[in-house]
Parts: sequence; C-alpha cells; structure tokens
Amino acid sequence: MSFRVADCHVHSTGREKADDILKAMDKSEIDKIVMFSPYPGLLSIEVKPITPPAFREGVKFLSKVQKEAEDRIIGFAFIDPRMDNVINELEWALTTMELKGVKMIPVGWYPYEEKLYPLYEKIERLHVPVIFHSGISWGFPDSSRFCRPAFYEALIRFPKIRFALAHIGWPWVDECLAVVGRFKAAVGWNNIEKLQTFVDITAGTPRIWRTEALRKAIVYLGTEVLMFGSDNLNPDKPGGFTQAIKRDIEIMKEELGLPEDIISKIMRKNLEEFLKGVH
Repeated sequence: MSFRVADCHVHSTGREKADDILKAMDKSEIDKIVMFSPYPGLLSIEVKPITPPAFREGVKFLSKVQKEAEDRIIGFAFIDPRMDNVINELEWALTTMELKGVKMIPVGWYPYEEKLYPLYEKIERLHVPVIFHSGISWGFPDSSRFCRPAFYEALIRFPKIRFALAHIGWPWVDECLAVVGRFKAAVGWNNIEKLQTFVDITAGTPRIWRTEALRKAIVYLGTEVLMFGSDNLNPDKPGGFTQAIKRDIEIMKEELGLPEDIISKIMRKNLEEFLKGVH
C-alpha cells in the first residue's frame, strides 16, 4: 500500500515511553494514533468507579507522552461517569492537560441515563470527540448488558457531539449499523459535513464473521463513516498494530475487492475527518 495508517483505538498502561511508541508505529507504517489514558481495572473483575487520583495519574502520563509527539499521538481521556466530580475532572483533562478527546466504556451505567446529560452537555461545549465501547466487552465482567449499540440512540439529543461506536457493536453488528444509519438520516444521508456518528471497526468481530460485518457496514453506511482501529494493548510493541493492519487490508483488498483509495479512507483519512476541529 502507498499510504501510512491512522489508528483510532490504542490503549496504554502508563508505563510506555513516547520514543518506544513511535518506533513501534514506524515499524508498522502508522502515521498517527488515538491513545487512551490508562484505566485501572481494565481486563479484570474490577467494577468500582475510577478514583480522581488514579484518573489524574493516567491523564498526566498521557499528556506527557502526547507532548513528546504532538503530531502523531492524540490523547483521549478514559472517563468513568461514576467518578466523583467527573465534569470538573473532564474539563481539567481536556483544558489544563490538553488531551483531545474522550473514551468511555459503559460498566455500571447505561449511555441513555438522564444523569449523564450534564456530562454530555459539557462534552458538547468543549467540542471534543468521543469513542464509546459498544457490544460485548472482555474488559469488565457483565459489561455487555450496558453496551448495546441501541443504548446510544439517546445521543441524538446532543447533535454537537461527534462520536464513534467501537467494535462494530459485536455481536450486535446489525443493531450498531442501524443506530448509525439513524444518525445519518437525521442530518441527511449523504451529508458528510454534518456526520455525527462513526463506526470504529476495531475487532471485536472474530475473523470468521469479520468479512461479513465489514461488507454490511460498507454497503449500508458507505465507507466515509468507518475508521480502522487496532485495539493494541501494548503500543510500544509493533505486533498489535501489524496483525490488525494485515488482517483488515487483506479482507478489504482480497475478499471485498476494494480499491486502494477506498481502503485508504478507512485505514487513514476517515480518522482525520473524525478529528476535524481538534487542536
């Protein structure tokens, strides 16, 4: 391929160094990544809300990494709406610490709950994008009951929030595509300039179902709403990047027969559109 990749979905542990991340990105031919601040308890049975001190420690780490590679590493604050003083903590992360967006996984809370509306209103005022987990999650126990794609339809009340539903909502792929279609219809089906909702195609979907999930997404929604993500849990190592890139380009090129310019949109350009207006 003649283009370098942009990855919308990368986790961090809080131990990585910017130089090591950049080396892994270069080995994987990745130009830029969206990286989330560390979340204590991820991939464990921990279900307690993150504490403000733990949140701040993770945000400070990511802010430092971002500053060392501002043109390539885009930091998103991993927010838990149950956290004490969450709105103030969010504002601190995005203004004082200069992170660029928000990541949330519903666990112990539902995306449609009215008590979250003040948080959504704050995100609107700050003009930052959000990546939500959708579908079953390996990150927390019993979390999939909170993460159904249909639960995000409530965000139609907040048209200034640009957000992505991750993992194509697996195993509720059709439901995820229907929700995004509902948001496209709200602004005009082909009105790319006013797109509110994107699909983060990070796996989730096992390989045996992945080709069909991507085919459905492309046929129903078009290619302009789809963004590549690796879900790399070790961003200072290239393996998590290269495996995901190789798999998805193989599917798009060999199995779906997409031309390189369309593959480039999904693997790079659509993330630029998603981040439009982020400074």
